[in-house]
Amino acid sequence: MLINTLQSLVTAGNDALQTTCGLPVLSEDVMTVRHGNLTFPFLGEIAFRGGTLQHLYLGCDAALGGHLAEKGVLGEAAGQSSVLETLIGHFLASVLEDMSGRRPQGWVENLEVGLRNLPTRGVRTFGFRFRTEVGNLYLMAEVPSRAEWEQAKGSGFLQKMTQAYLPNGWINRERLDFAADIENFLIFLRKTELDVQVDVPGPDETFTMHTGTLVESTLLHGRRVLRLTLDLLDTAERGLQPGEQVFCRVGLKERALSFRCQYLGQGPYAIAGTASVNSVFFSVPEALTVEQRRRAFRIQPGEPIPVEISPAPKDGAEGGAEWYRAQHVHGHLVDLSFSGAFIQGEKDQLLQRFKEGDRVICRLHFPAEEQPLNILGVIRRATIGVNKQKGRQGELGLEFMVTEHMDRSALEFVRQYVLSQQRAWLSRRIPTAGAL
Repeated sequence: MLINTLQSLVTAGNDALQTTCGLPVLSEDVMTVRHGNLTFPFLGEIAFRGGTLQHLYLGCDAALGGHLAEKGVLGEAAGQSSVLETLIGHFLASVLEDMSGRRPQGWVENLEVGLRNLPTRGVRTFGFRFRTEVGNLYLMAEVPSRAEWEQAKGSGFLQKMTQAYLPNGWINRERLDFAADIENFLIFLRKTELDVQVDVPGPDETFTMHTGTLVESTLLHGRRVLRLTLDLLDTAERGLQPGEQVFCRVGLKERALSFRCQYLGQGPYAIAGTASVNSVFFSVPEALTVEQRRRAFRIQPGEPIPVEISPAPKDGAEGGAEWYRAQHVHGHLVDLSFSGAFIQGEKDQLLQRFKEGDRVICRLHFPAEEQPLNILGVIRRATIGVNKQKGRQGELGLEFMVTEHMDRSALEFVRQYVLSQQRAWLSRRIPTAGAL
């Protein structure tokens, strides 16, 4: 589904420029956009409902903008729509024609020429450039995976795929090493398009986390390999060599399936026309390790617990356990354990502000406590989930950290709170002797 969506966007961009403006596209480029903030030469924003996309941004460089202005494209004649509106409207119609979904709808939400600062999530966020003889047209969109899209619809797709391709009882195993199990897991991964987190070794024994999607199993120099849509160009320039080992992880339910494989190189993956996206080749894993995503008993609090999350100080000694006064994001606690927490909140705020690997200060507002508890943590999981009342929500999985600068009393409070909730839960499940 991901590749099909990229193909339809490339086709729609070509068609809109050619049909509306009479500008043939000389070349197309597709690139992954990292997490952060991007200054975007904005033309318009399109919103969708009921389809694979939610938002899409269009822009152009100064050269194309000047050309369109000269042609009157950016102006509006009395009683007539501007050619800019016609361009975006034609593009929207072309995208909707090929979009998967149940009666997908789309509309222009914002039409404004100028620079805008756009936060980017960095997970399956793609930028497009259409080069013409007079300038460039740009698109940017976050493309959901098949699993993410099906989950947003509330379908049982992921459960059906799990039952079809993973062995019975896999969730209670520690290791999968039969060749048939690994082969079926790779088919499952390609069909669901679940995110593959890749820890790439860097200088000084550090690691950087990248997220990609398995698009195919193919042959490279006569060897069967895995191809992931992943941009490691800057990493390769820092010394990542073919044959070097990397660690990969796929989250599924309450488990993580992890494996080691070899980095074998990079190459373009053709999408449509001259457009391609960067991809990386890895060796086929020999075994999978099944792990708990959090190695502690977790409880769901019986009362609402608001949460505030803020970037942690870069210097651990500066600020420490004190609330780091920066722009923070609100959320609510879904579950809690001795070692971590699971938090939900407004999707755009959480996932555009934070990414996997970020160190944060988590401020927990327990109703019985006069003062909030401040705990240092690192984000191990950043995904989109569905809340029955609030729809699509951002989700963060936090692992608590203990440092010499942290106030350990906060972690001790969490420990005692989890134990008390656990005892209360067990007392409801196990009848006392007098009740028998």
